[in-house]
Amino acid sequence: MKDRLILYLSVIVVFLCVNQVAASDLSIGRMRVALWPEYDDQGVLVIYDGRFKNENLFPAETTFIVPKNAMISDACSLSPKGQHFCQLYKQKNVGEIDEVRLKLPYPNFYLSFHINPFKDKKENKNFTYTVRMNHTADKLEVDIQRPLRSEAFKIIPQSTEVSEKKGFEHYGYVFENVSKGKVIDFKIEYIKKDSKPSIDIKYSPMAGPKAWVAPYETPHRFSIILCIAGTLGLLLVIGMSWFVLKRKR
Repeated sequence: MKDRLILYLSVIVVFLCVNQVAASDLSIGRMRVALWPEYDDQGVLVIYDGRFKNENLFPAETTFIVPKNAMISDACSLSPKGQHFCQLYKQKNVGEIDEVRLKLPYPNFYLSFHINPFKDKKENKNFTYTVRMNHTADKLEVDIQRPLRSEAFKIIPQSTEVSEKKGFEHYGYVFENVSKGKVIDFKIEYIKKDSKPSIDIKYSPMAGPKAWVAPYETPHRFSIILCIAGTLGLLLVIGMSWFVLKRKR
């Protein structure tokens, strides 16, 4: 009976240790995708941000799918107080897409990057952006911003939600219960006679205080220490039990 109890305790400790450093099939509660053509450079700024539902599985490692050769600006996790903690990440090309793998200390995530779908400097601009879901999501919100000084702005599919924020025209989309592997295309066309971005990057409202450290390492190491301590403690109990049983025999 004692041997079985010790075995069960060992399995529980191992399960808890593995659960601290890895999570499978995470689900997103709410995710926002922002597509802002020629916002702070001559390409397109893309932002993924949201929150995973499985809080008990964090810290965790996960993967986002981005366009091939995307230039990553920020790969962050957000603390409960809203502070950005930027993480180390690995970007890997997989055929026509790239995978960005990172470790998140908290369920909130923020990933921003730039792409340049404009092969030339023509006034007529057009590109298709594909949102590829690598997680299920209760709600996916897509926000497309019209560049300043642009004309004949058109999006397929059309948006029924048009608003103005800080001088920019925004087009919104909402998708409910989005499945993993879902692919959603947005075709964007417009005319822009100059090559200047909408804002000067020095004065971008996106700029803000960020912690350029990897706080995942702290809770991650702490979890490993706890696991090691628990395992050593369990081994000590097993050794003492074995010694007591041996003496009784």
